[in-house]
Amino acid sequence: MIENEEDKLTGGECDTVVIGEDTFCANCGAVFKDGIACSVHHSSEADGFCVMCLKPFCKECGMSVNKIFLCDLHSQYETYEGMARVFGCTDNLQAQHVTSCLEQAGLHPFLYSRSFNPGADISHIILYRVYGNHSIVELKVLVPFRELLKAEEVLKELQLA
Repeated sequence: MIENEEDKLTGGECDTVVIGEDTFCANCGAVFKDGIACSVHHSSEADGFCVMCLKPFCKECGMSVNKIFLCDLHSQYETYEGMARVFGCTDNLQAQHVTSCLEQAGLHPFLYSRSFNPGADISHIILYRVYGNHSIVELKVLVPFRELLKAEEVLKELQLA
């Protein structure tokens, strides 16, 4: 709890209230302190913290994507309202299994499904369109940004990564 109003700061892109001694905003990656070095180019000042791996990066190593700062590696992930896609498939049982395994590991997965009903006449046909590298009818398992690295470890142990 913040006792002193002077200790409050507002996050760069997200306007989240944070404590004045915080180094960065965990929601958008905005840097609050000067002199923080990029984790790759140590002589360059960090322009933001990746909200997924929580490391500082310069503009050469990271970027703002939809008002959140991500490193080059994590900028390739599909993101939805503070969550990242860690697994996807068209098999509901497999998606439920992955979600359950992540929950058992103490994580907070969300199973996202974009339903598609082509109409009564052709409802038995599954239309398969590709969005980027992923099917539109794909079931997506999402986890909060801060849980991404642990979720990837769990999926690797399950040999699903």
